[in-house]
Amino acid sequence: MFDLSKFLKSIHLTKVSFYFLIFLILISFSITFYLMLPNNDLVKNPQRLQYFLLADVIFVILLISIIIRQIVLILVRRKKSYDESRLYIKFVNLFIAMALGPAIGLVIITSLFFNLELRTWYGDAVRDAVVNSNIVAKNYENEIQAELISDTQLIMREVLLSSKNNEVNIVNIQKALSEFINLRTISSIYIFNNDGNIFLSLKDRENINFFNPESKIYEILDQNQVYIFQLNKNSIAAYKKINFLDNVYMQVNRELNENIWDHIGATKEAYRIYTIKEEESSGVQVTYSMIFVLFSICFILIAILIGFNLASNLSKPITNLINSANKISDGDFDAKVSETDQFDEIKILLSSYNKMISEIENKQNELVAKSNEDEEKRIFIEAILSLLTIGVISLDKNFNIILFNKTILKLFKNTKNFKIKDNFLNIFPEWREIFDNFKISKKILLNFQYDFNIFDDQRNFNIRVIKEISEGEVEGYVVALDDATSLILAEKHAAWSDIARKIAHEVKNPLTPIKLSAERIEKKFIENNYSKDEISTLTKTISRQVDDIGKLVDEFSSFARMPQAEIKLDNLSQCLENAYQLYYNSNKNIKFTYFKPKNDIYYQFDNLQISRCFNNLIKNAIEAVEKIPNPSVEVKIYNNNNNKIIVEIKDNGIGIDEKMISKIFEPYFTTKSKGTGLGLSIVKRIIEDHGGKIKIEKNKNMAGTTSLIIFDNNV
Repeated sequence: MFDLSKFLKSIHLTKVSFYFLIFLILISFSITFYLMLPNNDLVKNPQRLQYFLLADVIFVILLISIIIRQIVLILVRRKKSYDESRLYIKFVNLFIAMALGPAIGLVIITSLFFNLELRTWYGDAVRDAVVNSNIVAKNYENEIQAELISDTQLIMREVLLSSKNNEVNIVNIQKALSEFINLRTISSIYIFNNDGNIFLSLKDRENINFFNPESKIYEILDQNQVYIFQLNKNSIAAYKKINFLDNVYMQVNRELNENIWDHIGATKEAYRIYTIKEEESSGVQVTYSMIFVLFSICFILIAILIGFNLASNLSKPITNLINSANKISDGDFDAKVSETDQFDEIKILLSSYNKMISEIENKQNELVAKSNEDEEKRIFIEAILSLLTIGVISLDKNFNIILFNKTILKLFKNTKNFKIKDNFLNIFPEWREIFDNFKISKKILLNFQYDFNIFDDQRNFNIRVIKEISEGEVEGYVVALDDATSLILAEKHAAWSDIARKIAHEVKNPLTPIKLSAERIEKKFIENNYSKDEISTLTKTISRQVDDIGKLVDEFSSFARMPQAEIKLDNLSQCLENAYQLYYNSNKNIKFTYFKPKNDIYYQFDNLQISRCFNNLIKNAIEAVEKIPNPSVEVKIYNNNNNKIIVEIKDNGIGIDEKMISKIFEPYFTTKSKGTGLGLSIVKRIIEDHGGKIKIEKNKNMAGTTSLIIFDNNV
C-alpha cells in the first residue's frame, strides 16, 4: 500500500540544500531588481529580463510546493496520532505567526513610505530649485562669454590703431596691448597666423596656454565668428580672426573663479539628470512596486519555511530523547542522542543525557578496561622502544637497570655489558658525580655531552636524563643516549662554509675601488695627463682599501665573525659624500645627483663599516642602471621632523619584484647571476648594530628602487 508519509520524507531538502536554495532565490531577485531599473543598458533585449522573471516565478512556486509538502506531512502525522506531531504543530503555529505578523505590517508601512517619498522627490519645491539654479548658471555663463567677446573686439580695435598699411607692427601692437591688458581681467593674449607661428605673446613668454586651433576651427574663424572654449578648470579662451590682416588670428585667455565654474557645471548636470529622472518617475514607481511585491511574497514564504525548519529543530531532539530513553530501559546503552545541528540550550541537555549514559556504561566496563590497559601499555612501550634510533634505559631510584632497548647495544657495539638489575653507574663510573648531583638537585631534566672512543672511533653522545616523579617522590630515571657525531660534524662544516662565503664577499667590496683607482692611474699615464696630487690620492685609496682587506681578514681569522665596530662621533654626511665621490668620478655615463643639508650631520658610528654599507648600496644602484638608457642615481642625506637621520639612495633601474623584497635581506638570497647573497644581509646587520633600520622600496613615480637608511639622531 502506498505510504504518503514515507514518500514525502524521501523528497526532503538537506540543511545545506535549503540554505543554498535561499541563496539562489536572493541572487535571482537581486538581478531582476537591477535589470528592471529604468534605462538600464545591461539588458537591451527584453527577453533576457523575461527569463529572470520566469526564474523568480519558478522559485516562488518551488517555495509554495515545499510549504504544501510540510502542511501535508503535518496532516498525515496528526491523522496517525504521532505523539511528536503535537509538539511540532505547536512550534509551527508559533513561528508562522511570529513571521507573518511583522512581515505583513512591514509591507504595508514600507509601501506607504515609498509612495510618499517618491512624491516628495519630484515635488514643486525641488523642481523650482533645480530649474532656477540652472537659469542662474546659464545667465552667468552667457555674461562671461559676452565679456570675452567684447574683449576680442576691443583688442582688434587696438591692433587696428597700431597697424599701418595693413602690416603687423609688433612693437606698436605690444605697446598698445600691454596697456590694455593691465586694465582688463585678461590672463594672456597671443597673435599668430594659420601655421601656428606666434607673432606676439603677452603675459606668457613660454606660450604654455597657447593651443593651435584645428582646421575646423579655422573655418569658423574665417566666417568672422568668435570661437569660445574652456581652456582648463579655472580659465576660458576665445579665438578671433583679425579681419584687416591676412591670415592673422588671436587667442585671448581669461581666468575664472574655479569654485564658481565647477558649481555652474555641477548645476547644469544636476538639471539634466533631474529632467530625465522626472520623466521616468512614473515608470520607476511601477517598477519598484512590482519588485517590492515580488520580494514581499518571496520573503514571507522564506519566513514560513524558516518557521517550519525551526519547529523541526526544536521538536526532533525531544522526540529522539524519548525514543532513546525507551531503548536504554531495555538495556541498549548505545542508544545515545546526536548532539549535532542543535541549539546550544538543547545541546547542553542532550550532552548531559549522553554523559549519564556513558557513566553507567563505564561502570560496567571498568574492570575489563583496567586489565587490558596494563597489557596494552607493555606492548606499546616495547614497540616504541624497538623503533627508536636512540638508546633508552629505564632505572629505578637507585640507578639499577629495569629496562633497555636493543639500540643501546648497537650504539656501543657491544663494548658495554648491559644487564637487567645491574647498577647503571657501574657501567659508566665516570658519570657517578654527575648523577649524584642530579639526584639531590631539584631539576627534573639533565642534559650533557660525552665523548667515547669505540674501536678507535671518536663518537660524541648527547645524554638526557629525566626523573620519574610520583606524588612528589622520585621513583626512577629514564636515560636517553643519542649519537650526535654526524650532526655536529655537519654543523661545523656549515659554519665554516658560511664564514668562508662572508670572507669572500667582504673582501670583494674593497676590490672595486682598488680596481677603479688602478684604471684611473693607467688612463692618466696613457694620456700623459696627471699630477702628483691626483696620483697620490688614487694610491692612498688603494692603500686604504688594502688595509681594510687586511683588517677584515685578521678579524675573520681571529673570531670568524664581522670586525668589532669602533663607535665614535664622526661626520656621517662626509662619509656618505666620500662614497658618492668614489663612484661619481668613475661612472661619467650615469647622471649622479647628491643632496645634503647646509650643516654637516654627525652621528656615533664606525666609519669603516658604514662606508662599506654606503659603497655596497651605491654599487647596487649603479649595477641596476648600467644597462638602461638615461641612467640616474640620486644620493640624499637629511634630518626629518621626527629627529631622524635619513639616507636615501635612489635609482631608475630595472627594479625588483615586490614578492622578492621581503627576502632581499636573507643570507645567500640574490638576484644577480654572480652574487653571493651576503651583501645586503651584512649591510642590514651593520645598520642594526648602529641602532638604525634599512629597507628597500619600489619607487612610486618612476622605475627603480630606493634604499632607505634611518638612524635615531640622539647626538
